[in-house]
Amino acid sequence: MSHTVDGRDGNPADAVVRYVYAPGARLASKTVGDRGEVAVVVHGGPGLSMSYFGDDLAELSTQHTLVYYDQRGSGGSTLVSSADELHVERFVDDLDAVRRHLDRPRLTLLAHSWGAAVAALYAQRWPERVERLVIVGGIPLRRAELVAAFDALRDARAPSERRALEDATTAWRADPGDVNACRAFHRAWFGPFFGDPQHAQRSTGDFCAGTPAARANKLAAVDRFTLASLGDWDWRAALATVRAPTLVVHGTVDPIPIDSARAWATALPHARLLALGGVGHFPYLEAPARFFPAVRAFLEGGWPDEAVGPSQPRAGAASST
Repeated sequence: MSHTVDGRDGNPADAVVRYVYAPGARLASKTVGDRGEVAVVVHGGPGLSMSYFGDDLAELSTQHTLVYYDQRGSGGSTLVSSADELHVERFVDDLDAVRRHLDRPRLTLLAHSWGAAVAALYAQRWPERVERLVIVGGIPLRRAELVAAFDALRDARAPSERRALEDATTAWRADPGDVNACRAFHRAWFGPFFGDPQHAQRSTGDFCAGTPAARANKLAAVDRFTLASLGDWDWRAALATVRAPTLVVHGTVDPIPIDSARAWATALPHARLLALGGVGHFPYLEAPARFFPAVRAFLEGGWPDEAVGPSQPRAGAASST
């Protein structure tokens, strides 16, 4: 295995941007840390970038190596804009380009939110290329469940919150490249995604980092094509072929219901669920004292004591069979 160490202090903002060349796209990438297990961070979105993490995962990079990259159509990567270029299967191709760039036979993936879709499809297509998986606040395994979750989220917002979100949406669409309009939208959108809204202030990242063109491309192209390319998805049966040990981390008050995380842990043959009470969609911000030791233990080959799963051994190493 070979990889370039771009940042040793845990802060991707200080790391040097390198590029991964995938079919039809150049992907901006940063490597942080220089020891332990190498984990590729698959960010959420679609249409966001690695910059929303800031240095929020720095505690992991003190003992492990984190490889971040911007997905196609976003951030510092090629701003592709057609339906074919933004089909989810191209995102899967890109992840394998990252693997080849790192010169590794298998990848350990840390996938957040939408990133879990990319990781799941990658593991389905090439199960032999996945060493282990960490799914954090992953989107549901079925489209119907995501639709229901977002409907419930809409209905749960107070009337004033709905108006604020509508106003922020209108303002951003009127000027898609405007960074302040983008930030105002994401503040309004992600408010209910935290168990304690004050924990949002812990973030060092920026959902709206990058160029005006990247922000505009999210609204004009990525939001239009990428999620739609999944069709009426249901990955439950297909994930039975994935043998990699998987840690599913999910907050019990995430707008994506905890039953969705239980479905991940049930569908994957070697998965366990770490449910974090009172925590929302960003457990690395909301419960760092529980999140980071658990993920470190898993990356080092074990299972966190609190993680449970119907098909897992009671104790011991997190090895595939």
